[in-house]
Amino acid sequence: MRVLFSLLILFGLCLNANAQSCKSAPSVVSDLNKEVMRVLQARGCNPGNFPSCLSNPGTYAHLTSQMVKFWNRRASAWSTIGPRRLNFNNWEQGRIVSSGGRMYVSCVPSNKNTLQVNINELDGKGKTSYVICKVDRNGRYTKLKTGWFNEINSQKSNKRETRSHTISGVKGYLVTIHFDGKSVGNSFQYKVRVK
Repeated sequence: MRVLFSLLILFGLCLNANAQSCKSAPSVVSDLNKEVMRVLQARGCNPGNFPSCLSNPGTYAHLTSQMVKFWNRRASAWSTIGPRRLNFNNWEQGRIVSSGGRMYVSCVPSNKNTLQVNINELDGKGKTSYVICKVDRNGRYTKLKTGWFNEINSQKSNKRETRSHTISGVKGYLVTIHFDGKSVGNSFQYKVRVK
């Protein structure tokens, strides 16, 4: 009976260690989606033509500017302790310590259907998982890609691992990347870019 109980606990821990969640910032995503809708509607867009509005360079530049301002105004509420802003085409750097995590959320929906995600390890031996997701304007999450750094011992000695993913079907969606540390006492330093 003890063996069976131990196996069940171990199985549960393995499932938990492999679980990848997109939904680490539902209130932030909801706030962002409401503001995106408000800004686009003020520009004469409606939900039926949001994708074409996002393709208009002037509208998209205006939306980006307004959403960065919105994010900065909300910094005292959720962004200082919650997710970090994911700026398309820019490298973002971070460090995962022990079993901590970090979430990145784009403050504007993608205006492209296909994006490239690059993640580069900078230092550390911490076992770290990541999940890349898209979120529609109704707050529905879709998992696109998952992966690991330092998952096995031979990877821990290589401090310059890279991962590259092409994600498709993302026009009009917010993009999220969630890193989750799995090593007590180790860290993982990285940089990430979505373009």
